[in-house]
Amino acid sequence: MRAQLTIVVAAVLGACLLVLLVPVLVLARLDGEQRALITAVQRAQALVPDAATLPPGALPTVPMDGGLSVTIYLPDGQILGVPAALAPDVLDAARHGRASVGLNDQADVVLPAAGLGAGVRPVVRVAVPDRVWERVALRTWLLVIALALALLLAGVLVAEFLARRQIGWLDALGSGAERIAAGDLAARVQPGGPPEVSRVADALDRLAARVEQLMDAQRVRSADLTHRLRTPLTALRLGVDGLRDRSAAARLTTDLDALSEAVDEVIRAVRRSEEPDTPAEADLVAVVRARLAFWSALAEDTSRVISLAAPDQPVWVRVRYPDLRAALDALLGNVFAHTPNGIPMWLLVRASPDGGGVLIVDDAGAGFPPAEALWPGRSGGGSTGLGLDIVRRIAEDSGGGMRLDRSPSGGARVEMSLGAPLAED
Repeated sequence: MRAQLTIVVAAVLGACLLVLLVPVLVLARLDGEQRALITAVQRAQALVPDAATLPPGALPTVPMDGGLSVTIYLPDGQILGVPAALAPDVLDAARHGRASVGLNDQADVVLPAAGLGAGVRPVVRVAVPDRVWERVALRTWLLVIALALALLLAGVLVAEFLARRQIGWLDALGSGAERIAAGDLAARVQPGGPPEVSRVADALDRLAARVEQLMDAQRVRSADLTHRLRTPLTALRLGVDGLRDRSAAARLTTDLDALSEAVDEVIRAVRRSEEPDTPAEADLVAVVRARLAFWSALAEDTSRVISLAAPDQPVWVRVRYPDLRAALDALLGNVFAHTPNGIPMWLLVRASPDGGGVLIVDDAGAGFPPAEALWPGRSGGGSTGLGLDIVRRIAEDSGGGMRLDRSPSGGARVEMSLGAPLAED
């Protein structure tokens, strides 16, 4: 934008200077002609009174330093000064008292001189070649053109300075907007520059402050909600402890522990959002094996067979362990919740060539409805879609993504790709 403004100013200024320059150059040429003609007339008038009495050799026979050629035609036909032919009619007219001035190839002045008697008068001729006055005009042209170029350069420099100053405010505004967009809500743009830019900067600062206030309020509400869940969890735990069926009590206690840990993780996630980002990484293979062990009891109760294909070596991905565990629980929980008992499922874990890993969960159920597959984050069977939305968000935050498809057995397939951990500096 700065270059465009500078180019526009240079073009406009150049056009204006050109419009003024052409008449000035024409006037400079005319001025050179007039100066040469005036010089010739003055020189000729100075010789008119003494032309008849000058002795031979009184005038130089070659042009003078200024280019002037002086010639005197005496009544007896003798020529003094620079030998030069003169048209007979012009010479005859001058002898009878008629002067002539010409500007053909040179400034040519022919004047009748004072005679010694009543006879034919001597004639004085002074000529200035075109190259003499053209050289003077050329110097004037060069001076005018140099002045015009200097004015153009000065105008461009001023335009560049003003454009750089104005664009500097826009650059500062853009830099502040990029910092805010990157998540630095504490970033502020100092209002300045033209009123329009200053108003935008002030509005951007107020927007960032408002977003920061809303996020702080959301964190407080989230933390308050999770803390409120502790009271009913404690009551449930006391109720479970009073059950006579100890096996059922043990199972419910395990579920309550998992729920309590999930609540604690929500609180920790809220606190982490208030702190600078920390490196996140987890072993996808280890987390999948651990969560399958957790869900194996329910799989056994519902007559499901879960098959796992995973490499022996770790597959590190850019996800925190609690988030990866939540994604696995959401995927497996969807299969248990939305397929009949006895439906098998298959899990495949593999490393990505460019780092990170891929987790594929297949089942032999009815699969996703066609419309559901077009809009990831929605699940069937009356679900709110929060489970798949959690999976999608975790995958995208890691630099990967989620894709819904149909499994080879005709059921649903969820493919979650996860990015590689960030390299430490």
